[in-house]
Amino acid sequence: MCLQTSSVKPWDSWNWSGDEIIHKPIIRASRRIPSKKKRYDIDIREFLTTRDNAVVAQTLGELVAGLPAQDQALFRSHAVGSFDFRADNVVQFVSKLDYRKSPNQAGRCPDAWLFPDETLAQKYGDCEDLAFLLAALLLASGISAYCVRVALGSLQVSLPKGRTQAHGHCWVMYQNEGAAWEILEPLRLNASGMAKAAKQSGLKLAPATDYIPHYVFNTDHLWYVNSRQFRPAVELNDYVKSRSFWDKFDPSFAASVHNTIFDEALGDIAPPDAISAMKRQSLWMDANIATYDPRDHFDNGYIDQGWQKVNERLATFKNAPSDWKSFGAAAHSIGDFYAHSSYVHFAPIKKGDSAMPYEHGMSLDPEPAYAAPPLSLTSGLFSVNSDLWDGTQETAVGHWAGQVISGRYAQKYDPKATFWEGFTSIPISLASAADFKYRGSLPHHDEIAVDEETMKDRHKLYRSDCSGPDDRQAYANQFRWRKNTALQHIRQAFQGV
Repeated sequence: MCLQTSSVKPWDSWNWSGDEIIHKPIIRASRRIPSKKKRYDIDIREFLTTRDNAVVAQTLGELVAGLPAQDQALFRSHAVGSFDFRADNVVQFVSKLDYRKSPNQAGRCPDAWLFPDETLAQKYGDCEDLAFLLAALLLASGISAYCVRVALGSLQVSLPKGRTQAHGHCWVMYQNEGAAWEILEPLRLNASGMAKAAKQSGLKLAPATDYIPHYVFNTDHLWYVNSRQFRPAVELNDYVKSRSFWDKFDPSFAASVHNTIFDEALGDIAPPDAISAMKRQSLWMDANIATYDPRDHFDNGYIDQGWQKVNERLATFKNAPSDWKSFGAAAHSIGDFYAHSSYVHFAPIKKGDSAMPYEHGMSLDPEPAYAAPPLSLTSGLFSVNSDLWDGTQETAVGHWAGQVISGRYAQKYDPKATFWEGFTSIPISLASAADFKYRGSLPHHDEIAVDEETMKDRHKLYRSDCSGPDDRQAYANQFRWRKNTALQHIRQAFQGV
């Protein structure tokens, strides 16, 4: 429901804790007993049982010793933010190791998975080797195994004409201090590398990619994850033998897939740990439906109220320049303003493929009006929430004339509400206000928002075809203009412009 910030499709539909325990987590080792031809059975959890491993501990010690004194204290503490800080630094460390596909083959022996201390000694590995090392370092740093999962699954990459490719992959899931699971990609570049990759790609998103888990495990258990795309093998070893990998999955692909508006807007001017904190706050604002506030996302026509919250957070950040959460929340909302509202529909477009960044009180020529196509509230093209709005759409046009609007979302008894939207509620202070009924006359969020690079079936305002780079009714142009304007505004806000 918010501006698409990466090419990774939403992963919050999976139960990353695992759905069903596999009581026989045994695979056939891909290496042989020395001087023997016989391969042996191994418990897959053994790859992570390194909490007391002296080599892993020594590596962590060297990592911490390279941090400033204040950061060393935070890394070792149990203060708020310390566990997320550990995760960020461990990811940055692992991301500097080289990725090599199937580097541990010998003769007819298939690729052998390495234990974390072996990967450290080798200084490179494939996705499993790096994921095991990443998880082991997280656990050794004091992060609970409850909050860590290594995922064995597939990447499903969307191709032109509706085609897809699925390839085996391994990555780490981390449940952060906001209780949201996030992907820790072992092949991810650091923030500056991601920003560089984004500029080289012209700020274009990579192909849409699904991270689909099949199994997850930590030091305690191996779990199967329910999925329509996958059915568990009779034996885990059969699944491991059947996995196929993608030669082209490398750090540059991983960077482009995970690149976000924070990396693109701030990658060359903000430290990596700051960007991680901003992204984590942004993720929390989307994942935690219990604290949903339409003003945070510029939903339901709350435009002035949304900017009031943005400005309050920017003021907090100005007074405390290391308050990355406040800036992350403000930047998330700025992105949502351009994605959700009608501002860019009316705003002039600059030669640089973006609109003029919004300023409170600025005038638009022509003024926003909602009686004429394509954004006509009286056309019958858009739905209304008749449980809330019992007036005419002509009355609605008079109410919203001259204002920037946005789509309705999470309104009670809305016939167009999606599944998760139905579990989301609007704060009582807003829902009980006298003007709330008018918000039922707005089109649904999905009908007018430009959240994603690809237009969805529920979208009604713009067209999927495009007559040229200046076609204001082309969805692709609208997405490009809105994203680029959001990037400029976020960068300017960070620099205090």
